[in-house]
Amino acid sequence: MIRHFTTKRDLIGGFANAMNLISPEVENHHEKVAYLAYRLAEALDMDEQQRSLAFAGGLLHDIGGILKRGDVSLLDLEMSAGQVASAGAALLKTFPSASPFAQVVQESQTPWHRLKKLHANLKAPQRIGQVIHLADAVTLLLDATAPVLNQVGQIRQAIRCGGETEFSPEVLSAFEKLCARESVWMDVMYRPQLFLELIADNRWLTLDETVRLTEFMSKIIDFRSPFTAMHSAGVAATAAALAELTGMSGDECKMMRIAGYVHDIGKLKIPNEILEKPGKLTDAEFNVMKEHVYYTWILLKDVKGFEQIAPWAAFHHEKLNGAGYPFHLPESELSLGSRIMTVADVFSAITEDRPYRQGMDREQVIAVLCADARQGALSESLVRLLVDHYDAINARRDAESRAASKKYRESLANHP
Repeated sequence: MIRHFTTKRDLIGGFANAMNLISPEVENHHEKVAYLAYRLAEALDMDEQQRSLAFAGGLLHDIGGILKRGDVSLLDLEMSAGQVASAGAALLKTFPSASPFAQVVQESQTPWHRLKKLHANLKAPQRIGQVIHLADAVTLLLDATAPVLNQVGQIRQAIRCGGETEFSPEVLSAFEKLCARESVWMDVMYRPQLFLELIADNRWLTLDETVRLTEFMSKIIDFRSPFTAMHSAGVAATAAALAELTGMSGDECKMMRIAGYVHDIGKLKIPNEILEKPGKLTDAEFNVMKEHVYYTWILLKDVKGFEQIAPWAAFHHEKLNGAGYPFHLPESELSLGSRIMTVADVFSAITEDRPYRQGMDREQVIAVLCADARQGALSESLVRLLVDHYDAINARRDAESRAASKKYRESLANHP
């Protein structure tokens, strides 16, 4: 097992950048909220664990917004803030590694007048939720087109006006402390990536830990659209199975699984009406769809430990004959891992059931894969390997796809 694979900071940075793809309007919003929430928790003398929860909750507070249909704007998130928080909490609860943040996210949109009626004495999740609630409100008031220090007075007044109903006295007091620190305002406005420096636990992650975290990230990608709610899990299972059959090492097989989980992370940039179109895409729509693999490459290529994983994931629409996209790489530049990912992606896509069509049966799937191999799109040896072990590979794909689909349906219980 690789004990030092990637760092927590690198992986969180990649995740934050991926969330920015959802909409230009929400770009860097969650980073700013995370930064302010941490500084407010610091001003409240919260311990390191609570500051870390405030930071993570700020980063994840709008994660329920990915379940919203269509484009997502800050106004959309604000108008349905309670529902978004509930949806985000429900989503986080489905993953054990993320469950500690669920209650904090749930409380992040609860106004003070309601909170004090529900709880005689606030516990950590409610206090931290209030911190995130205020940080979110402040960030929404910031105007990126105006000098930030000239906005402090107006923002301060706006927060005071909502103070009696929205925010607890202790959080308001902490906010007053921050108002006097010019550097905090300039940090939040001009250095959105500074939030990464606040990750106190920047330890190295093992390969196994990275597998678990990227599985969670894959659900965020797939939950953006019900059409893809189980796709990444199926690709990851298929890619890992093929990697084993080709004789890759145990660690390499885990890396193939990671590549499968994140291969479509760039789809966060693609509008839902294109992702979910049941018929053939127009040329203009297909040009937009082609962008997703480019964004996958941009998001992954600089993450520590992903030097092999990034091309495996991002080149899954390249073809051995050079006719793929978006890089049109020749066969000589496509590694075994990239070739495996391409076969796994095609296999999973045509075997999955979608809302507008049933997955192909065994004979149809084999016919499509073999035709692609003959035309020079897919590796003939990998297609032969998959066909020879079809039942075992398809069973793994189906089991993991169904498990992912079940989690998706559970999360829809609190659809915003």
